[in-house]
Amino acid sequence: MLQLRRILLATVVFSAACASGPEIRKLGDYGTTQPLFTTPPNQKTPSEITVNLARPAYVAALFVVPGRGAVIVYPTDSTDTRVAAGQHTIPVRFRERAFNRDSMYAAIRRQSQGRGNPVPPPTPNPVFRDTTRRDSIVATDSGFTTASRGLRDPGPGASPIGYLLLVASPTQIPFSSLQRRINGITIPIDDDEALSTVMKLVKSTLPDGTNLAGYARELDRT
Repeated sequence: MLQLRRILLATVVFSAACASGPEIRKLGDYGTTQPLFTTPPNQKTPSEITVNLARPAYVAALFVVPGRGAVIVYPTDSTDTRVAAGQHTIPVRFRERAFNRDSMYAAIRRQSQGRGNPVPPPTPNPVFRDTTRRDSIVATDSGFTTASRGLRDPGPGASPIGYLLLVASPTQIPFSSLQRRINGITIPIDDDEALSTVMKLVKSTLPDGTNLAGYARELDRT
Protein backbone atom coordinates (compact mmCIF):
# COMPACT_ATOMS: atom_id res chain seq x y z
CA MET A 1 0.00 0.00 0.00
CA LEU A 2 2.85 2.39 0.83
CA GLN A 3 4.45 1.71 -2.53
CA LEU A 4 1.14 2.44 -4.30
CA ARG A 5 0.80 5.74 -2.45
CA ARG A 6 4.30 6.76 -3.53
CA ILE A 7 3.58 5.98 -7.16
CA LEU A 8 0.33 7.98 -7.01
CA LEU A 9 2.14 10.91 -5.39
CA ALA A 10 4.77 10.89 -8.13
CA THR A 11 2.04 10.93 -10.77
CA VAL A 12 0.24 13.88 -9.13
CA VAL A 13 3.47 15.89 -8.85
CA PHE A 14 4.32 15.23 -12.49
CA SER A 15 0.84 16.28 -13.63
CA ALA A 16 1.00 19.47 -11.58
CA ALA A 17 4.38 20.36 -13.09
CA CYS A 18 3.01 19.92 -16.60
CA ALA A 19 -0.10 21.97 -15.83
CA SER A 20 1.91 24.92 -14.49
CA GLY A 21 3.16 25.75 -17.99
CA PRO A 22 6.65 25.97 -19.45
CA GLU A 23 9.52 27.64 -17.64
CA ILE A 24 10.59 30.98 -19.17
CA ARG A 25 13.87 32.89 -18.81
CA LYS A 26 14.89 36.41 -19.94
CA LEU A 27 18.64 36.56 -20.35
CA GLY A 28 21.55 38.91 -21.00
CA ASP A 29 20.82 42.45 -22.17
CA TYR A 30 17.13 41.68 -22.44
CA GLY A 31 15.95 45.29 -22.40
CA THR A 32 17.78 46.16 -25.64
CA THR A 33 15.61 44.18 -28.08
CA GLN A 34 13.18 42.37 -25.74
CA PRO A 35 13.03 39.19 -27.86
CA LEU A 36 9.97 36.96 -27.51
CA PHE A 37 8.70 33.98 -29.44
CA THR A 38 5.81 31.56 -29.56
CA THR A 39 5.57 28.10 -31.09
CA PRO A 40 2.66 26.62 -33.07
CA PRO A 41 0.21 25.14 -30.54
CA ASN A 42 -0.24 21.91 -32.50
CA GLN A 43 3.46 21.09 -32.92
CA LYS A 44 5.42 19.27 -30.22
CA THR A 45 8.59 19.75 -32.24
CA PRO A 46 8.06 23.12 -33.91
CA SER A 47 9.01 23.71 -37.54
CA GLU A 48 8.79 27.49 -37.07
CA ILE A 49 8.56 30.11 -34.34
CA THR A 50 6.89 33.51 -34.32
CA VAL A 51 9.43 36.09 -33.17
CA ASN A 52 8.70 39.53 -31.75
CA LEU A 53 11.46 42.15 -31.37
CA ALA A 54 11.36 45.66 -29.93
CA ARG A 55 13.99 46.75 -32.47
CA PRO A 56 15.76 45.18 -35.46
CA ALA A 57 18.35 42.53 -34.62
CA TYR A 58 20.22 39.51 -35.90
CA VAL A 59 18.81 36.36 -34.35
CA ALA A 60 19.63 32.70 -33.81
CA ALA A 61 17.73 29.90 -32.07
CA LEU A 62 19.22 27.01 -30.11
CA PHE A 63 17.82 23.96 -28.35
CA VAL A 64 19.52 23.79 -24.95
CA VAL A 65 19.50 20.55 -22.94
CA PRO A 66 20.85 21.00 -19.39
CA GLY A 67 23.45 18.38 -18.55
CA ARG A 68 23.94 17.56 -22.23
CA GLY A 69 24.61 20.36 -24.68
CA ALA A 70 23.01 22.61 -27.27
CA VAL A 71 22.29 22.53 -31.00
CA ILE A 72 21.54 25.32 -33.45
CA VAL A 73 18.04 25.09 -34.92
CA TYR A 74 18.15 28.47 -36.72
CA PRO A 75 19.85 29.36 -38.97
CA THR A 76 20.99 26.17 -40.72
CA ASP A 77 23.60 27.95 -42.83
CA SER A 78 25.38 31.30 -43.14
CA THR A 79 22.39 33.31 -44.30
CA ASP A 80 21.45 36.83 -43.30
CA THR A 81 19.48 36.48 -40.07
CA ARG A 82 18.49 40.11 -39.58
CA VAL A 83 14.87 40.45 -38.44
CA ALA A 84 12.98 43.75 -38.44
CA ALA A 85 11.20 45.06 -35.38
CA GLY A 86 7.77 43.64 -34.76
CA GLN A 87 6.39 40.16 -35.35
CA HIS A 88 7.87 37.74 -37.89
CA THR A 89 7.96 33.98 -38.45
CA ILE A 90 11.25 32.13 -38.92
CA PRO A 91 11.83 28.42 -39.61
CA VAL A 92 13.53 26.14 -37.09
CA ARG A 93 14.91 22.69 -37.82
CA PHE A 94 15.52 19.86 -35.38
CA ARG A 95 17.80 17.37 -37.14
CA GLU A 96 16.94 14.56 -34.72
CA ARG A 97 13.53 13.28 -33.68
CA ALA A 98 12.92 13.28 -29.92
CA PHE A 99 13.38 9.90 -28.25
CA ASN A 100 10.77 8.55 -25.85
CA ARG A 101 11.03 8.87 -22.12
CA ASP A 102 8.67 7.69 -19.43
CA SER A 103 6.76 10.08 -17.19
CA MET A 104 8.59 8.99 -14.05
CA TYR A 105 11.92 10.09 -15.51
CA ALA A 106 10.40 13.49 -16.33
CA ALA A 107 9.00 13.84 -12.80
CA ILE A 108 12.37 13.08 -11.22
CA ARG A 109 14.10 15.60 -13.50
CA ARG A 110 11.60 18.33 -12.62
CA GLN A 111 11.88 17.53 -8.92
CA SER A 112 15.70 17.68 -9.10
CA GLN A 113 15.38 21.25 -10.41
CA GLY A 114 13.42 22.26 -7.31
CA ARG A 115 9.92 22.20 -8.83
CA GLY A 116 7.22 20.54 -6.78
CA ASN A 117 7.49 18.50 -3.59
CA PRO A 118 10.14 15.80 -3.16
CA VAL A 119 9.06 12.54 -4.78
CA PRO A 120 9.76 9.41 -2.70
CA PRO A 121 11.05 6.58 -4.88
CA PRO A 122 8.57 3.71 -5.45
CA THR A 123 11.27 1.16 -4.62
CA PRO A 124 14.20 1.31 -2.15
CA ASN A 125 16.87 1.57 -4.87
CA PRO A 126 15.15 2.51 -8.12
CA VAL A 127 17.00 2.33 -11.40
CA PHE A 128 15.66 4.67 -14.07
CA ARG A 129 16.21 2.98 -17.38
CA ASP A 130 17.25 5.24 -20.22
CA THR A 131 14.83 4.33 -22.98
CA THR A 132 16.94 6.11 -25.59
CA ARG A 133 17.56 4.12 -28.74
CA ARG A 134 21.23 3.87 -29.57
CA ASP A 135 20.49 4.57 -33.21
CA SER A 136 19.95 8.25 -33.97
CA ILE A 137 16.92 9.16 -36.07
CA VAL A 138 18.05 11.85 -38.48
CA ALA A 139 15.84 14.19 -40.50
CA THR A 140 16.41 14.29 -44.25
CA ASP A 141 14.61 16.03 -47.12
CA SER A 142 12.64 12.85 -47.81
CA GLY A 143 11.73 12.09 -44.20
CA PHE A 144 13.43 10.45 -41.21
CA THR A 145 16.12 7.81 -41.56
CA THR A 146 17.86 5.75 -38.91
CA ALA A 147 21.62 6.04 -38.71
CA SER A 148 23.23 3.16 -36.85
CA ARG A 149 25.86 4.45 -34.45
CA GLY A 150 26.55 1.48 -32.22
CA LEU A 151 26.64 2.50 -28.57
CA ARG A 152 26.95 6.22 -29.27
CA ASP A 153 24.33 8.28 -27.44
CA PRO A 154 22.08 10.55 -29.50
CA GLY A 155 23.01 14.22 -29.46
CA PRO A 156 21.20 16.94 -27.50
CA GLY A 157 18.88 17.46 -30.48
CA ALA A 158 17.25 14.09 -29.73
CA SER A 159 16.32 15.04 -26.16
CA PRO A 160 12.57 15.09 -25.44
CA ILE A 161 12.82 18.08 -23.11
CA GLY A 162 14.98 21.19 -23.03
CA TYR A 163 14.88 24.94 -23.62
CA LEU A 164 14.33 26.68 -26.93
CA LEU A 165 16.56 29.76 -26.70
CA LEU A 166 16.20 32.78 -28.99
CA VAL A 167 19.18 35.15 -28.99
CA ALA A 168 19.24 38.62 -30.56
CA SER A 169 22.14 40.97 -31.24
CA PRO A 170 22.67 44.22 -33.19
CA THR A 171 25.64 42.45 -34.84
CA GLN A 172 25.50 39.43 -37.14
CA ILE A 173 26.11 36.20 -35.17
CA PRO A 174 28.70 34.27 -37.22
CA PHE A 175 27.15 30.88 -38.00
CA SER A 176 30.42 28.96 -38.47
CA SER A 177 31.90 30.40 -35.26
CA LEU A 178 28.74 29.58 -33.35
CA GLN A 179 28.85 25.99 -34.60
CA ARG A 180 32.45 25.59 -33.43
CA ARG A 181 31.63 27.03 -30.00
CA ILE A 182 28.50 24.95 -29.45
CA ASN A 183 29.18 21.54 -31.02
CA GLY A 184 30.32 18.85 -28.61
CA ILE A 185 30.26 21.09 -25.51
CA THR A 186 28.71 19.57 -22.37
CA ILE A 187 26.89 22.19 -20.28
CA PRO A 188 25.86 22.23 -16.59
CA ILE A 189 22.77 20.27 -15.50
CA ASP A 190 21.25 23.21 -13.60
CA ASP A 191 18.81 25.05 -15.90
CA ASP A 192 19.99 28.58 -15.11
CA GLU A 193 23.68 27.65 -15.32
CA ALA A 194 23.11 25.78 -18.59
CA LEU A 195 21.37 28.75 -20.22
CA SER A 196 23.98 31.17 -18.86
CA THR A 197 26.76 28.99 -20.29
CA VAL A 198 25.18 28.91 -23.74
CA MET A 199 24.66 32.69 -23.67
CA LYS A 200 28.38 33.11 -22.91
CA LEU A 201 29.29 30.78 -25.76
CA VAL A 202 27.15 32.80 -28.17
CA LYS A 203 28.53 36.10 -26.90
CA SER A 204 32.10 34.84 -27.39
CA THR A 205 31.46 34.85 -31.16
CA LEU A 206 30.65 38.60 -31.11
CA PRO A 207 32.94 41.64 -30.85
CA ASP A 208 33.70 42.76 -27.29
CA GLY A 209 30.99 44.92 -25.80
CA THR A 210 28.25 43.78 -28.17
CA ASN A 211 24.83 43.46 -26.56
CA LEU A 212 23.19 40.04 -26.57
CA ALA A 213 19.63 39.41 -25.43
CA GLY A 214 18.04 36.02 -24.87
CA TYR A 215 14.60 34.57 -24.31
CA ALA A 216 14.29 30.90 -23.34
CA ARG A 217 11.16 28.80 -23.08
CA GLU A 218 10.98 25.20 -21.88
CA LEU A 219 10.03 22.81 -24.66
CA ASP A 220 8.55 19.35 -24.04
CA ARG A 221 8.59 17.47 -27.34
CA THR A 222 6.77 14.33 -26.17
